[in-house]
Parts: sequence; C-alpha cells; structure tokens
Amino acid sequence: MKLPSVALLFTYGVLCCAPGGYAKESLDTREDHVDLASAEDVLGDDLNNGSLRARGLKKKEWSYKGKKGDDMTSSSSKGECGVDYCEAKQISLGGMKTCLKEHFDHLSNLYFPDDGDDYYLARITASGASRYPAAIVYVENVEEVQHALKCAVDNGYKVSARGGNHSYQGMATMDGYVVIDMGRTCKPDEFVVDKTDQGPHILEGSKYIGTIKAQAGCTNAIMLAAGHEHFGEDAGMTLIGSCPSVGITGFVLGGGGGDISPYVGYGVDIVKEFELVLYDGTVVKASEEENADLYWASRGGGGGNGIVTHLTYKIVQAPKQKYEEDKGRKFTLFYLFMDIKDIGKAAKRIMEWFYDADPLITGKFGGGFGWGGPVDISFNFIYLGSWREAVEDLKTTGLLDDEIFTVFPGSPDLSSTILSENYEVLCNFGKPCPQLEGSLSSAYEFNSYAEAEIFHICKGGLFRDWSWTASSYSGDFCKDLGIDDEECEDAVEWKGFPVRTPKVCNKVVIDAMMEKAGDPSSFMNSHGPSQEFIDHLLSLPTTPENTTVSMALDYLVSKNSLPGASILPRLDDKLFTKILKDYPERLDHLQHAAALKVDPDATAYPWRNGAFMLGYSSSESAKSYMELLLKEGYPLQGYYAYLNPQGMKKWRSFFFDDKWKDLAKIRAKYDPKDVFGKPLTIESLGE
Repeated sequence: MKLPSVALLFTYGVLCCAPGGYAKESLDTREDHVDLASAEDVLGDDLNNGSLRARGLKKKEWSYKGKKGDDMTSSSSKGECGVDYCEAKQISLGGMKTCLKEHFDHLSNLYFPDDGDDYYLARITASGASRYPAAIVYVENVEEVQHALKCAVDNGYKVSARGGNHSYQGMATMDGYVVIDMGRTCKPDEFVVDKTDQGPHILEGSKYIGTIKAQAGCTNAIMLAAGHEHFGEDAGMTLIGSCPSVGITGFVLGGGGGDISPYVGYGVDIVKEFELVLYDGTVVKASEEENADLYWASRGGGGGNGIVTHLTYKIVQAPKQKYEEDKGRKFTLFYLFMDIKDIGKAAKRIMEWFYDADPLITGKFGGGFGWGGPVDISFNFIYLGSWREAVEDLKTTGLLDDEIFTVFPGSPDLSSTILSENYEVLCNFGKPCPQLEGSLSSAYEFNSYAEAEIFHICKGGLFRDWSWTASSYSGDFCKDLGIDDEECEDAVEWKGFPVRTPKVCNKVVIDAMMEKAGDPSSFMNSHGPSQEFIDHLLSLPTTPENTTVSMALDYLVSKNSLPGASILPRLDDKLFTKILKDYPERLDHLQHAAALKVDPDATAYPWRNGAFMLGYSSSESAKSYMELLLKEGYPLQGYYAYLNPQGMKKWRSFFFDDKWKDLAKIRAKYDPKDVFGKPLTIESLGE
C-alpha cells in the first residue's frame, strides 16, 4: 500500500504565530505602492542590510497625560531599537522599578533583568527568539494594565502588550520595553455570552447566532472550548488557527486565518467589538458604531494603537446539511492523498475549484494542502458535514476526477484507522474500505465541530511538536492530559529525552484535550518549555553540574524562527503547473469562498484576492517563491500574523498594501507619543 511522502506529511505540522512590530525611518523612505525589482527588495540575506536593523528611535520628550491634576511628564533616556537589539533606558530604571513594585508582587507577577532564571523563564518566546525587556508585568485586569502602562510611560519607557507570545521574531517581548503580559486576564467564567445578538454573516444564508466577549489574554484553545460549551448544541463554531496556545489578540490583529475561514471569513470578519487601553490610560471601545476608525485598524492592521483588553467574537452557525434530519449535524476531518495523472489539467482544475466553483459548496471545506513534487498532492480538510456529503460535493465541484487524479488510502500519522464515525472504527489498513475507495484517503466524522478541530490538533502536531511551540508539556502527555498511562507510549527521544504520547486520538484523549483546552492554566494554553521539563533535564545524571535554567533553555529551545507566509493571488494555469512541479510547499490555511467575499476596504486586512496562505518552510523557499512571483508579474503579499521574512525593505506595503497610509494616520490619533511603536508596526505620525 502506498504511503504519503514525507513532503506531504509535513503539510500537517502545527504552525503557531502572532504579530509584532515597528520600525522607524524618515517619511521620504516610505513607499507609496509595491514596486519591487527583485526578491532582495523584500527579503534580505540577513538583518545587516540596514533596512530593519538598528533604526534609531528619535529622541523625544514623553508626556503622559493622565487624569486631571496628574503630573506625569519625564524625559526619555537615550537608546536605539531594532529587530535584534534595543538598549534598555537605564537612566529611568529605578523609577520604573519603584513604581511597578508599588502595584505588583515582585517575582510573582513582576520580573526584571536582574532576577536571574525567573526573568529568563518570563522572557522566553515560543519561537525561541532571544529578547531582553526592561520589565515583564503579568496583569489580571484592566486596572492593572493602566497601572503598568502609567509606570512605564511616566519613566520614559515604551510598552509592548503580550498575549500568546508566538511572534516569529518575538516582537511581543521587545528588547528594552516594559512588557505587559495579558495571559492572566483570561477568565472563561467571566466571559459575556449573548445568544440574543444574531444576524446574517458573509455567505448567502449564513448567520451568526450569538457572541462571546472574552479577555485579550485568551487563546485559540480556550475560545474553541467556550464556543463548544455555549453554542455547540446549535452547531455554533468559533474560528481558530491550528495551534492551541496562540493568543486570540495577535491572531486577529494580524488577520486571523483559520480552518473554517472559507465559511466564516478571517478573524477580522468575526470580531464585533474591541476594548482597548490607550497610551494615556483611557479605556475605549471600538466597533462599527464607536471609534469606527480604530475598529477598522484593529482588524488586520497589526496593532500598535493601544492595549487590547477584550474582544467580542461572533459565533457562526454551521450550514444546513443534506443528511442532518436523519443523522444529525456532522463534522469531518478528512485527507486526500493523490497521484496526478496530468499536471497541467490538475493545476487548472485546482484553480477553478478554489476561485470559480460555488462558494456555498466549497466554503464548507477548510484546512490546507501541499505538494511534494510533480505527481504528489495532498489535502487536509475540515468539512462542515458528513464524509458522505463531502464525497458528493467533491464530485459535483470536480476535485474528484479520476481522469486527473488517483486517490490512495492513507493517514497523516500513518495510523491504521482509515474511516471512523463518532470514534467507531469502520475501516483500517487491515480491513477493506469500499466506502472510501477512489474518493477519500481517510475520514474521521464527529458530532460537533469542536471535536473535529480537537482531533485535527491531535493528529496534526500537538503530540509531535518537540520545539515547544504548541504547548508547555511535561514530556508525558498522558500525565498532562490526566488520563491513564496505558493510553500513551514511548514515542520518541528528543534531544535525549523520552517523550510519551497518546497511542491513538481516541475519545478518551479527545475528551481530555477538550477539558484542558478550556482551562487557562493547562499545558495546552501556553507555549513551552515547561518548568517541569526543565527540572527533569536538570535532574538527569547526564546533565553537567552547575547547569542553570538559562543554560538548559538555551539547549532546549530552537532559535530558528519560521520565515513567514505570503497570500498568493489567483495564478495562471501555466505558473501554477510550474509551482506544483518544481516548488514543493504547503498551504497553512485555505482562504477561499467567504474569506474572498468581504469588501477589501471593510477592514485593514488587504488581501481579499488570494485563497492560498503559503507558509514558507525555509528562507530559501521564501526567496525562491518571491523571485518567481516577481518574474511572472505578480504582487508580493505578506501575511502579517506570520511576521517574517526578516530584513524586508518595503514591509509596509508587503503586509498592508496602500492601507499603511491610513493606518499611520490612525496611529497618530490614538498613539501620538508612539508609546506602542516597535519594529514592523506602522509608525505613528503624531507629536
């Protein structure tokens, strides 16, 4: 039996990310449009080309305007900030420290550079980027945000809010800044659930059936669990990305592409309201009715206007299903592993399917796909219906065509199960599966969307991510999940450490994952490495004496961040044929149907012309794709939530097209002192 190639299996790895960003330069260097002569104009070989490294911040007076009667003006100290380095403004360090210690418990929710290993643990990022902030403050409510912000600004410090801390460049934990970590604000018991707030959504007949107001420090996993708890019985769905510990705020500020985007749109399309604390401590709301410009900018504009404290999510109901009355609503994770018989016809058919087929049908198919060479292609779909209906829809829309493709059975993790319904195994490699022959490679059907998504996370990489990006696991997932040890096996040795993972993604495992997803303190809701795993490393007899936590982290954590992503516009058949043949890669999230039906001017997110989010596997791949696209006359369109590649010269239009000009004006209005400015955030044109 043929198995999927390694290149295709790579398609299903978990990707975890969130935005960061700011870089200062004079206005005469700003671009008015994308005009790139080569990939080098966007992608430098390193950070030494001067486009992003060490662009000095202008020395200015900082004036913090608080409530009437406050005198909070102080002079900033000297320092330069860039992507690699930012000098902490030590001239005011004592005042800032004193102020923060008056409101926060040192070494409990407050850390400074001289706090040793505690500081080192607090500053570590999901990507392994090494950052050295002047202080890290863990806040629990809006009032504490205001206190921390006042202490920073009053003493001349810039401020960076931090959510899931998944920025590829570690921008949330910015060098020399006061970092305000929002993770402890997440309190699902205090969510505001409104089932009376309903209305039409993007696609014809689609609707949202309620809203959830959540704190900004919550994660993908928490929102998935909350949506299931409050709206699951009515087939309500919460859009998330595929990495459980990614923070919802960075996810939305950067665009918010997820597994059900073809039906519900981007994250920017489901947020109904933001609440923010501005640079001067003022609390404001942003919606269509209130501060509409700030609402527009917060939906895909990368942030920098204030500290988001709350977001109100629309919960979109799954579409009516063909077999719903007989069997109830179903949701299916399925895989297509295909051999291509005619690569030219395959390229044409795929483009037609994503751009020309009925969006009411194709919008039910979310997920991603990848290709490993001239004959291999694979899809992983989250389908809003039963597997039987999926097969019918694929045939109707032409993606299952035996004159172009040959489907062969397989599973992404090489498990034996080929077909299951509500955890009941119907077929496996040792048992013929005539139901799927020639149609799907494998399919896993569930009674709820959340179960299908959790199963996807289980299959897709949570238990295979040894780089600590996805979760703060202990090294024993059965222990982390609170399930019987018999459910796990010794799966791998990573850097010499045994890792125990679930044998299969069965109901016991999925139920445990769902429970942990809703718990802000669980391993699923923060990146690693965990303190427990570090302690385990330090206790090993092979570990040298006098090994510190910082030394252990340096050993454990990868320092290689992923090189970002591009949104590909519709490509002509000839070019896409060449890409399938010679440029193996993967698409992280599909953005067709509903994601392309929103008015391009409705939000700050600019790319409503591209169904493919191409997450580059290496810097070499990013450069080769950019060179190819430019050669063929296509624009370069960057996805801001995957904040890379590094060293880009025309980053504003790369991420925001010409919307960066409006974003700069809005930042000038809401952050005139540039308190929240940092590399790759559109600059404030204020005072």
